Amino acid sequence: MPDKGPATQPSKTAIFTTLTRAIAYREFNNGILGNDYLAEVFLPFYLKVLLKAKNIRTRRKHKIPPGMYEYMLARTAYFDNVFKDALNRNVPQIVLLGAGYDTRAYRFANLIKDTKIFELDAPPTQIIKRNCLFKSHITAPNNVVFIPINFDAESLQDALGKAGYDKHKHTLFLMEGVSYYLEPESVDATLKFVSSNSKAENNIALDYILSIPVEKLNDYYGVKELSEDHEKKHPNEIGKFFIEEGAIAAYLEQRGLKIVEHLDNKEMEKRFLVNKNGLSIGQVTGWFRIVFASPISRPQV
Repeated sequence: MPDKGPATQPSKTAIFTTLTRAIAYREFNNGILGNDYLAEVFLPFYLKVLLKAKNIRTRRKHKIPPGMYEYMLARTAYFDNVFKDALNRNVPQIVLLGAGYDTRAYRFANLIKDTKIFELDAPPTQIIKRNCLFKSHITAPNNVVFIPINFDAESLQDALGKAGYDKHKHTLFLMEGVSYYLEPESVDATLKFVSSNSKAENNIALDYILSIPVEKLNDYYGVKELSEDHEKKHPNEIGKFFIEEGAIAAYLEQRGLKIVEHLDNKEMEKRFLVNKNGLSIGQVTGWFRIVFASPISRPQV
């Protein structure tokens, strides 16, 4: 049977991510949450029209499995902060692994000085992204380089090398919403690549999902509902990569990395989902974790 995954057709989960960001922008846009004002650029016309009505946005949001919308809020805010911090520190290179419809290079273009930004993704999704940018008259900064790649079949080192990546320069790698769709061997290769450039201080931020036995799914908020919903709506983008609860430090160490920061669902809620009155605005699906790591042989930055 021919492969119908994201390497051969546009990613539907990337559209889902963009949809949640578009809804969040209309709901929040408060400097912390919902700041992706470009998200709607990548949505089909009918969704752009529908999202203008608050009642329709609310219905759309309520169809999302419990905690998933809240996770997207927290995850986007976290990666926004990491990206902006790197630009403010003029980190020489930022590599977006599986960029999808990421808009950070365009939303934060005013912060870009000398930083070179590499956007890597499967050709079908990247082509649509570039077409949408063109049609919306959004010009990519000169510092942005687009690199088509199939992470499960092509060498990250070769793809970056051909595009002008300098392994001797400090680099931030962002792997947002990607790891779980890759083969474990591909994740291994990526992490080893990040840690192996001995002449550079590299960092990587990525999110991952826990390996949870079926009989324990109900112990984690929203996981059973999300698992069933994803299997139904995205059968061609199934999860392949999981890490057991509490095993991330050892996993990273085996690949030459150490944890700088690690967020579970409760920490995400505490950091991003508390309003100005100190009240919670929601729970994050218990399946997800975010980790920021650096090579063991390098200082934390």
